[in-house]
Amino acid sequence: MVITYEEELHLVKGILTAADFPEEDAALIAEVITHSDFTGVQSHGLSRLTRYMRQIKAGSLNPRPNFRKVLDTGAVMVFDGDNGSGIASLCKAYGETLGRARQFGIAMSTGRRNANIGCGSYYGWRAAEDNMLALVCCNTYAFTSPLGGADRLIGTNPIVVGVPAGQEYPMVLDMSTTNVAMGKIQAAEREGQMIPDTWAKDYDGNPTTDPSKAFSLSPIAAHKGYGLAVMVDVLSTMLSGACFGTDIGLFSRLEKENTGFCLIMIDPSKFMPLEEFKAEVDRYVRMMKGSRKAPGTEEIFVPGEIEYRKMQVMKKSGFEVSEKLAAELTELSVTLDVVPEGTDFPGLVNRLN
Repeated sequence: MVITYEEELHLVKGILTAADFPEEDAALIAEVITHSDFTGVQSHGLSRLTRYMRQIKAGSLNPRPNFRKVLDTGAVMVFDGDNGSGIASLCKAYGETLGRARQFGIAMSTGRRNANIGCGSYYGWRAAEDNMLALVCCNTYAFTSPLGGADRLIGTNPIVVGVPAGQEYPMVLDMSTTNVAMGKIQAAEREGQMIPDTWAKDYDGNPTTDPSKAFSLSPIAAHKGYGLAVMVDVLSTMLSGACFGTDIGLFSRLEKENTGFCLIMIDPSKFMPLEEFKAEVDRYVRMMKGSRKAPGTEEIFVPGEIEYRKMQVMKKSGFEVSEKLAAELTELSVTLDVVPEGTDFPGLVNRLN
């Protein structure tokens, strides 16, 4: 079934509201999930919502957390998410950090006891729209091993950077420190597909193409990706008091994540007139895109450009929900008493729109 951008927003918000999330939090989460699907990052869209729904059932995702600020020294803040949605926690921290960055020129916040923060590029886009430079990173459930090891101790640990532009698309980097997110492994297993042998390793540390045997995700660029992931752990957990390594709950048991995030925001207008900065970003983008192309290359892209274009296309065409994902969402919605038993996916979408 193909659904529109607005239908997915209402679908996600309706499911989460029925699961006892405050309307404000449900709306924030819906915006990030829908952004993910409509920019082509389906591992963090409705596919990831099914994980959140299972966590709600298991009691490991708190729908009504006591989100609070535990430290405030002006340009530095620390937040406690009370094992609620990492999306809602980071969005709330973002709002306060934005104000401090405009006041001081630079501000930083960290968060502990959070669940997954969703699609990272959302925060990069949002920062660019607010005329801010932003760096976001977080740790996650432990999905990968130290280089040369076999035990899972490190997360996918994404890094996000947003840069505002003038007439050009803003530049938004959203990269995992592993070759793929665990959501892509799960999606492949759900759809009965094999995976490339560069995505994951089995329990003994050997490359595998079977998603059901994927135990540890492979880092990007070997030792370089491993090194980046370690430093994301430092920024996200040791400055926030969040858990890391074996202290994090187990993904397979739907345990509480207790993970952390780090958000740094910089106001370029404190360094020079904003329009001058954005004009320089435009000039940089045009320099990259106008440079000589290697054989077989039709166009050079800057970070985030492909996702921006995909969003424009998909807002017109809609997002196609696979039969298996639709069935899973509907089944979980029934168990959470969102809709009565016997409801099909079109019925679920219609009921919440």
